[in-house]
Amino acid sequence: MKRNGVTKLIFAVMFCLILVLGISSLGSREAVASEEGTTSAVVTAQPIQKPTPAPTPINITGVKINKTKTVIMAKKKVTLKLSGLPAANVPVTWKSGNVKVATVSATGVVRGVAKGKTVIAAQVGTGVFQCTITVVPKMVKKDFSKFNGENFVAYCRRKGYNNGYAWVGQWKGKSKKKKTYRGIKIGASAEKVKKAYGEFTLKKCKSKDPFTKMKGLKKNKVKKYGDMTYGKYRIRFYFNKKNKVVAIIYACNIGRIKKSSLRKYI
Repeated sequence: MKRNGVTKLIFAVMFCLILVLGISSLGSREAVASEEGTTSAVVTAQPIQKPTPAPTPINITGVKINKTKTVIMAKKKVTLKLSGLPAANVPVTWKSGNVKVATVSATGVVRGVAKGKTVIAAQVGTGVFQCTITVVPKMVKKDFSKFNGENFVAYCRRKGYNNGYAWVGQWKGKSKKKKTYRGIKIGASAEKVKKAYGEFTLKKCKSKDPFTKMKGLKKNKVKKYGDMTYGKYRIRFYFNKKNKVVAIIYACNIGRIKKSSLRKYI
C-alpha cells in the first residue's frame, strides 16, 4: 500500500513539472511572436538599387577638325567644325586657351579679340582636336595708305568723297611694284594675304563688277577677288587662276562705283 502511494506521489509531481514546463514554453513562444510582430511592423521594405550603367564610350575614329591653324583679324570671325562624328547629337565642348586673344562659342564660332596666338580645342569623349589661331590687328586708317603715299581715307575726306565714292589702285604692268601697309604687293599669293589680313572669302569675278572690265585686269586674267573692309572703305585684292595678286584696288563706297567712272580704263 505504501508503495502505491509513493508511486502516485511521483506521478503527481511529474505531472506538475510537465504542466509548468508547458506553460513556460507557451509563454516564450508568445513573447517571441510578439517581438517579431513588433519588429515587422516598424521595418519598411527597401527598393532594390539597380547599378548605374557605365557610359558608352564615344567612337572618335575618323573625327577631324576642319582647320588646324588659321589667321583672323581682330573683331572678325571664323567657324571651326568637326567632321566624322558618330552621331549628330554627340556633345562637343569648345574651349579657348586665351580668351584675351580669341573666344569660341559653344558651336565653334571663333572671334578674334586682340593680336596674339592661342589654341582653340574641341573635346569629344576622350579625344581633343585643336586649331592654332593667330589674330592680327583690325583694320585702321594706316592700312589705307595709297601704296606708301597719302592715306586713302584722308584723301577721300579731303576731296569730299566721303559720302560718294573714289578709288585708286594698281595692277601688274601698270607701275612700279609698291606694297600695302601690311606688305602685300603685286604677285603675292592668297595665303600671304591671309597671313597679313586674316581669313577672307574668295569670290568669283562677275560681269556686274566694273573693275573686272578694266583693260589692265582683263589683260591679267583676273578670276576672283577678296575684300578687306574698314567701314565704307575697302581694300580689294584681285587674283588670277594661280591665286596670285594681279591688282589691288582701294575704294570708298565701292557699291556706287559705275563703269562710267572707269571709262578710260575699260
